[in-house]
Amino acid sequence: MSDRLVLWSLLGLALVVSVITDLKSRRIPDFVTYPTAVLALAFRFWREGLGDLEHGVVSGLVAGLASAGLFALWAVRAKIGWGDVKLLLAAGCVFGYPLIMGALVFISLCSLLQAVVTLIWRGELAKTLGGMLRLKRKPGTEPVYIPFGVAIALGCFWAMWWDRRG
Repeated sequence: MSDRLVLWSLLGLALVVSVITDLKSRRIPDFVTYPTAVLALAFRFWREGLGDLEHGVVSGLVAGLASAGLFALWAVRAKIGWGDVKLLLAAGCVFGYPLIMGALVFISLCSLLQAVVTLIWRGELAKTLGGMLRLKRKPGTEPVYIPFGVAIALGCFWAMWWDRRG
């Protein structure tokens, strides 16, 4: 069994559990994200050692912290849950660099599609676009909840499909 298959299976299980909990309770629990990140880094260390930017623990740690850090900056402004940030940390630890870069692009595309479909489905696309043009929400209106864990999972699975070389 290849190292990639082991790591991707670990992440795949974490993604499925995260989607279920995000849809059900609007939370991505720490008991999913932190163990996934730690197990991915431990496996990388066991198989590749400390490594460099493209291999081993260094690759996983740099990719995990960088992707979570970048997303955290956006999450504070967008009022996104921290479970999503920790799930990106785990994905970065699994994927390493440079694959996490492709995964972030795919996650972004999936989140855009998910937001548009959700807004169309709920009949709130025009109202949301109007609110965006005003750059401020009307008093008494609630933002639409979109479970970002779904977009993270879809984007990560897309990255796995895209990079299926090993």
